[in-house]
Amino acid sequence: MTLHLKTLAAAAFATLVLAGPAFAHTSIKTANIENGAVLAEAPTVFEFSFGGTIGLAGLELQTLGEETSGITLDAPRGMQKDFSIDLPVLAAGEYVLKWRAVAKDGHVMKGEVAFTIAD
Repeated sequence: MTLHLKTLAAAAFATLVLAGPAFAHTSIKTANIENGAVLAEAPTVFEFSFGGTIGLAGLELQTLGEETSGITLDAPRGMQKDFSIDLPVLAAGEYVLKWRAVAKDGHVMKGEVAFTIAD
């Protein structure tokens, strides 16, 4: 391999290695309500942080049971890492918080946090 090809190959490799984190998409890193949690008391707020800056595109709280229903929660505008969302008064039962987010590159991500409030 000539010096020119070796240099080109090394540059391409370095670009791929260094660009890797830019292509990785984030997820919830910390939250006051863990997925699968059984809570003794109803939370009044959902606090969560992502590993990177995102735009929260949607947040829905679903009540599970005989009649599944959902309400859309207000999502703050703008790009940020940390969120604090007020929750309505919640009775004992099973719930799922579903979120959608948009990364800086436009990639849409989604996830959910299921939890139960004990009687």
